[in-house]
Amino acid sequence: MKGIFAGSGNAGMSSPYIAAAVISLTRRLPEDLSLLYIGTASYDIAEYRHMQTGAFSTMGVAVRSLDVANKSMPREAMAEAVDEADIILVSGGNTLYAVDRWEYLGLGDLLRAASLNGKVMTGGSAGAICWFDGGHSDSMDPESHRWFKLKNDAADCRPGKAGKGMKSSLFEEGTRSDEETEAETDTDSDEDSKCSSTNDWEYIRVSGLGILPGLICPHHDRVQSNGVLRSTDFMTMMKRHSCEVGIGIDHFAALEIDGSEFRVLSIPGQTGSVDVRDGGGKIPGVWINYVGDDGIVHSKICPRGGKVSDLLQNLKYPAKNLVADKRVKLCRKANPPLED
Repeated sequence: MKGIFAGSGNAGMSSPYIAAAVISLTRRLPEDLSLLYIGTASYDIAEYRHMQTGAFSTMGVAVRSLDVANKSMPREAMAEAVDEADIILVSGGNTLYAVDRWEYLGLGDLLRAASLNGKVMTGGSAGAICWFDGGHSDSMDPESHRWFKLKNDAADCRPGKAGKGMKSSLFEEGTRSDEETEAETDTDSDEDSKCSSTNDWEYIRVSGLGILPGLICPHHDRVQSNGVLRSTDFMTMMKRHSCEVGIGIDHFAALEIDGSEFRVLSIPGQTGSVDVRDGGGKIPGVWINYVGDDGIVHSKICPRGGKVSDLLQNLKYPAKNLVADKRVKLCRKANPPLED
């Protein structure tokens, strides 16, 4: 499999540095490439598509979107869109909603097959979690839920912004206006938000597509609206999921997988949680968490590169060892997957 998985959706995938790395994995020129953007996790809101595909468009990559968050599409049409893409980019947003929706539509199987056919799979935040066995997710955050996102897309509550209305289409070419470019921010989560709401929510383990083994924590070095540092909560989660290897990806870092090799990417000029030698501050990085025989969670800095087999542990009996989070049912009740 080839892919780049960023700690942040907006800050990561809008970075020219990350976009160039994704393109490099194809071994082809940008103008010869087609990128398929799947924005299910952010409910196909156009603003997020512009943010996360803009760098690719600027470099000459043709961008299309597959919008299935709020409406169905024939399997044949989804299969054609996936087959024609060289790069598949999944948005940040609500991981649980996205994976549930894909499995309901049959898109999950198409994405699993695509990962084996030489396509480059990428995304940040929810778009990083989804390719793995599971992830440390803020899908319980009410501001990540479909009703909240679509309501605030129709009547944007940010100061100085008029209501834009919902923007969604079956297939839409990736373009961006100057106004949309100026509106970008680099402070997203896998459930980015626009307006204030309750902060009384908890991180949960959600399942991904299971293409790669591992439990992913995006925004590893960040505190979100519930006031809890994700890396701290991730350590606690690991105790409940002791058979899994936990991969924490800083907000401005990414994990690149190229077949049997991996590499850690750090967006230049940004800070993170990894100390630089000789007192050079901190850079974005990746951390490996695992539970030892002593029951203690151990955390170490991921090397800058190496063998994927040394990084990701394959469970012998994943169905037996992967533990479901009981709170997922509550989350689905609060933000039910669309079944149309």
